Amino acid sequence: MSFSAEKLGQLFDLRRGGVLVWIAPSKYHKNVAGNIAGTPIPNKSGKQYWHVSINGRKYKRSHLVYCMTTGRWPQEQIDHIDGNSLNDDPSNLREATHMQNMWNLKRRKRRLALPMGVKLLASGRYQARIRVNNKCLALGSFETSEMASAVYQSARKQHFGEFA
Repeated sequence: MSFSAEKLGQLFDLRRGGVLVWIAPSKYHKNVAGNIAGTPIPNKSGKQYWHVSINGRKYKRSHLVYCMTTGRWPQEQIDHIDGNSLNDDPSNLREATHMQNMWNLKRRKRRLALPMGVKLLASGRYQARIRVNNKCLALGSFETSEMASAVYQSARKQHFGEFA
């Protein structure tokens, strides 16, 4: 069950930074009126997102804020533009497909401390690579990881646009 933006506006006060404060909690939790709604909960990969329980069902706070500010629920996913999943400020939220959301990854966990999109070759050179439409594209090999990273970042902007 999804709520309308109007109903959410009756339940919460939307504050700066995308913080929701309870206006009208359920009759079983009247003591939380005036308190910040929700709690950060880690997902399977350990990344934390704010979740808010309404009538026993958990909602991502980013979805609630998006609905309250746009008047509609997101069709697919919500992307945090700055990559900070705890920053639910309306200016930091945009609707995205799963693929667009994946393009906005800032850094992946790696064994080696290399920039994203850079691989160390057996020759000692650094290769820049990018995945576009499920195809891995080699962007060239370079003397330094910084040079490879610069080429990778340029390709990200070219292929992923505003989601780079």
